[in-house]
Amino acid sequence: MLWLRSSAGREGGAGAPLWLVWPLAVAGYVLMGRLGLVTAVPPTGAVVLWPPNAVLLTALLASAPRHWPVVLLGGIAAEVAVNWHTLPIAWALAFGTVNAAESTLAASLLRRFSDGPVRLDGLAAVVRFVLLAPLAASATAALAGAALIALRFPEVDYLHTWQVFWLGDGLGLLIVGTTLLVWLAPRAAPEAKIRGRGLEGLVLAAGLLFVSVLTLRLDADLGRLYLLFPFLVWTALRFGMKGATLAILSMTGVATWAMMDGRGPFVDLAGIDQVAARQVLIAVVALSTFILAVAADERRRVTRRLLQSVRELEQARFDLERMNADLDEIVTERTRALRSTLARNEMLLREVHHRVKNNLQLISSLVALQRRGVQEPAMRERMARIQGQIGAIAKTYDLLHQFGASETVDFGPFVPALCAAIEGAEGGRARIEAELQGSAEVSADSAIALSLALNELVTNALKHAGPTPRIRVSCGREGDALVLRVEDDGPGLPEGFDLTAQAGFGVRMVAGLIGQAGGTIRTLATEGGAAFEIRVPVTGAA
Repeated sequence: MLWLRSSAGREGGAGAPLWLVWPLAVAGYVLMGRLGLVTAVPPTGAVVLWPPNAVLLTALLASAPRHWPVVLLGGIAAEVAVNWHTLPIAWALAFGTVNAAESTLAASLLRRFSDGPVRLDGLAAVVRFVLLAPLAASATAALAGAALIALRFPEVDYLHTWQVFWLGDGLGLLIVGTTLLVWLAPRAAPEAKIRGRGLEGLVLAAGLLFVSVLTLRLDADLGRLYLLFPFLVWTALRFGMKGATLAILSMTGVATWAMMDGRGPFVDLAGIDQVAARQVLIAVVALSTFILAVAADERRRVTRRLLQSVRELEQARFDLERMNADLDEIVTERTRALRSTLARNEMLLREVHHRVKNNLQLISSLVALQRRGVQEPAMRERMARIQGQIGAIAKTYDLLHQFGASETVDFGPFVPALCAAIEGAEGGRARIEAELQGSAEVSADSAIALSLALNELVTNALKHAGPTPRIRVSCGREGDALVLRVEDDGPGLPEGFDLTAQAGFGVRMVAGLIGQAGGTIRTLATEGGAAFEIRVPVTGAA
């Protein structure tokens, strides 16, 4: 029965198939017309409720506009069939045309002011439906309908007849139209089943039916009509629009039944006045109940969406926490693996330093053995310098192994150790003073270059000094550079000495090593003796 699912929007569309809409519209019109005639009051035939127009309106809303003429012709034919034994065909056609015009006007207004298919799924939608269909369209069509009745019965009051005609058609659209649009609309997301809901509905239906019979049929006291409202409010709040439409239909049926039997309230009024009074009562009760019900439905939908959002947020928070936990575990595992790898690499590097030191000491020993067999002084001196350079490198690797250095090392502690090694190699004839001025970290490669440079400068100073030379070595940090100074008390440098123009291998080697480390070497002016200054960038310097 959810054939409204294909209802076209404001811009038009395919709509429900005509072969389905047309027979349902005609059959529904005839059925509702028969029920409407039951409420007719002589002599004019004014009815309390005229529901066929609601069927025709629903069919138009479910159809594409190009199919409307066929649907409307079916409605007019159904009007003739309904009044076949009570009205001449000409009058039936006239009333059918008025009803068709009313349904067309209501459908056009609703499509014009609605975004998409007409659905009574919110307070704004219900208010819009009431204003455009039962009020505007029915009131306009009632002008022509009341005129037709006045032509048949000139003695009736036109304004009073217009009011009854309008309320009859308007109630049909309000009650039956609302019921059809609510129950034939596509189903929303199913609600969670509430335990005992069925029993509650049965109790509520029985109570409402009992009170309706009591107040609208058995008792003529208008004061007891208020007994209806607690049950209607209960229905609207607990069962929404679907429950409210069923409640209003049952109450309207009881009221109509009572009027047909001449019982209940308003029985003292004249026929047309009694119809108007019952119409106003039903209209007020129905409109109030529908507004309360749709507001309750909206609140439930908002609450359901909020709860869904809360559940989604909770799920997202849980997923995020799980991802964070997984990420923490991954980071911890990776950190542990990196630390293990780093420790293993450092251990391997220290082992390499140790092995290199041992190999260099072996080479130094071999050079010393070869030196003993050499008689030529120049060759012996050259081999001695080579042995000293190898010893300096070996000492550097030994210190790297001792300090556990990997990529960087504080070069300060290297200076006194290297100076002590040179003193030992010279047999104690030289006095080398080592002065440290804070720490300065350099790379391991720079430490090796500095060690070779220090060894070369000190041995050069010893070579040209007297029998008891005195050499001063200082090391410290100045800004972003390590500064190493070597000073002696020897005869000093010859006039016009230029480091870049020296032909000696030792000086060129020192300059090359320091250049590879990104540093500089220069001579310093001093009174007596020679002085050299080496600057090498410390680790982390820009």
